[in-house]
Amino acid sequence: MLLALAGGMATLVVVAWLFVGPSLSPAMALPSRHVSATTERLAVLDGETLRIGDRVVQLEGITAPARGSPCPGDDRAAADCGAAAANALAALLRGNAVDCTIRGHDRLLGDCFAGGTRLNRALVRAGWARAEAAELREAEAEARVAGRGMWRNGS
Repeated sequence: MLLALAGGMATLVVVAWLFVGPSLSPAMALPSRHVSATTERLAVLDGETLRIGDRVVQLEGITAPARGSPCPGDDRAAADCGAAAANALAALLRGNAVDCTIRGHDRLLGDCFAGGTRLNRALVRAGWARAEAAELREAEAEARVAGRGMWRNGS
């Protein structure tokens, strides 16, 4: 009888701990869906990627040339279209805080603004990124026709 009573008490303790014990929910919570940072906490990693504090955020809906890659139709070996795209992104950020709406879990994708400018659209419009999102394709077409950014050689 004493053994049954001890077993019953142990069961009650375990059940009570499960309902009242420490919560794991903060550890399992999704990261904030919104990030902001001042210029001191920003870094441009490439033409489409920012380090915002301790997070790496890729600008959503665009693809910029990789560092070291030539611009389309550019025969000059020294031309670095990826570096030019990164410089264009840095110029958009200069002196401005960044505010991003984030989606994604493993890879953070951001719709980001700096100084009232939507970075994703500005890079496509300036010709330093390709549009992956349908809403940005018209801006890419305009940049191509105008010969802006990487499209300056008519590619």
